[in-house]
Amino acid sequence: MSRGVRMAMGALALALLLTTGVAGAAAPAGPRLAVVKETWNPGRMALITVDANGRRPVRIAGGQEENSPLDTITLTRLDWRPDGAEIAFTGLISIFLAKADGSGARELNLADAERPVFTPDGRSLVFTRFGQGEREAATWIVDLATGVQRQLTPTRRGLVYVGSSFSPDGSTLLMTRIDRERGGRQELVALNMATGGTTRLLRHGFAPVYSPDGSEVAFLRDTGRRQLSDLFVLDVADRSVRRLTKTPHKDEYYSSWDPSGERIAFARFRGMHYEWANSVVQINADGSCETEVLARKRTVFYGVAWQPGPGRGAGRIDC
Repeated sequence: MSRGVRMAMGALALALLLTTGVAGAAAPAGPRLAVVKETWNPGRMALITVDANGRRPVRIAGGQEENSPLDTITLTRLDWRPDGAEIAFTGLISIFLAKADGSGARELNLADAERPVFTPDGRSLVFTRFGQGEREAATWIVDLATGVQRQLTPTRRGLVYVGSSFSPDGSTLLMTRIDRERGGRQELVALNMATGGTTRLLRHGFAPVYSPDGSEVAFLRDTGRRQLSDLFVLDVADRSVRRLTKTPHKDEYYSSWDPSGERIAFARFRGMHYEWANSVVQINADGSCETEVLARKRTVFYGVAWQPGPGRGAGRIDC
């Protein structure tokens, strides 16, 4: 089965689950971490939030039992509206928004869109459109009030741009760029929203995410003989890089800063086996106190994203 077909199947299942809606209640106060949780026998998929210790789960949407296990090839990041009221995710060839209190979800009319990123004012959403069997991709932005779309990066054979995080003032969008006609390495770039120009930050890395104050950038980089990803942090001012994890037999994905800027959560997989040996881990921004907060047999967690908003900061991990 092709990756595209499996992606559509998994995305459809998730979209159907989320658009059914669930009983709403006030979203819990305090730090909350959103993840997509999938289990087998029976097969269930749900978008949930948990507290800073991985406890007190609240189902935002989904969770219904299916007749067969879901094929979760979506594996794309989640992104919260800056006020923490809604969370965006990739559904079937479009993007959906689910409310933080679990009172329902809605689809945005965005054909072939995925990998959503809110602007800091919450009024617009950046997304990615792939083409040519994912050998090319451009980044777009849509005004959520008017539906007007605008392309931000060029479309060219072999060129891939994937947006992932805005600077706090909205002036810069961090992206991963892959130019398959010039070596094909993943690199970190920053798009100037005013001029449309891009600046390369690092030659090697992907999925960059600004810290809440914009002074640092968490990103992932393939390392070692097996080329599995570890978590790094870039200092924006002096361009120095520090490595937070070193896991030669495991893959890290979906890094997300908590609103205090003191800790980073991410998903960890054993090698490329996404269906097993998976957990959600947190670590202080200085690389200390790595702590596993979610792990369960026959369960996959992905799309890790801290909920923003006043009073949501988790602070430093004590160890």
